[in-house]
Amino acid sequence: MSKIRVLLADDHAVLRAGLRMLLNAQPDIEVVGEAVDGAQAVEQTRQLRPDVVLMDITMPGMDGLAATKDIRRSCPGAKVLALTMHDDAEYLRQMLRAGASGYVVKKAADAELTTAIRAIHRGEVFLYPSVARAVVEDYLDGPTPARETDDLTDREREVLRLIAQGHTNR
Repeated sequence: MSKIRVLLADDHAVLRAGLRMLLNAQPDIEVVGEAVDGAQAVEQTRQLRPDVVLMDITMPGMDGLAATKDIRRSCPGAKVLALTMHDDAEYLRQMLRAGASGYVVKKAADAELTTAIRAIHRGEVFLYPSVARAVVEDYLDGPTPARETDDLTDREREVLRLIAQGHTNR
């Protein structure tokens, strides 16, 4: 079984070192490179061809948002997972529009981060629960003229609201 190849993009050296140790301890994940800003993340992604780029949003020079757009254009096979201190739905929206496949806040547990990496590697989307809830609520309550929720049954709307509140499928 081949390992999930991960590139770390964060301007904090101590955080990158901790992430490298955490991820390399996983039997199915390998850190193949590191970048200190968005421009270096784009360059390293083109050279190393990682499966997943763990991308901070706020970095000097080219930020994670611009780097994500560039990576998705030039290396469409690489999935971007935002790892950020911003527990905010607006940053999430911007990163998803830029092409990110997931969003995890830095206060997350290590198991949530590794779960997110594995999920987006499989082609899934991973959203940290607190920001996912905000996005679903925005969608349900947003002032759009013709929303797709108009076609939902009352029960389907109820289920969607329960998901937004953090309930599981059960």
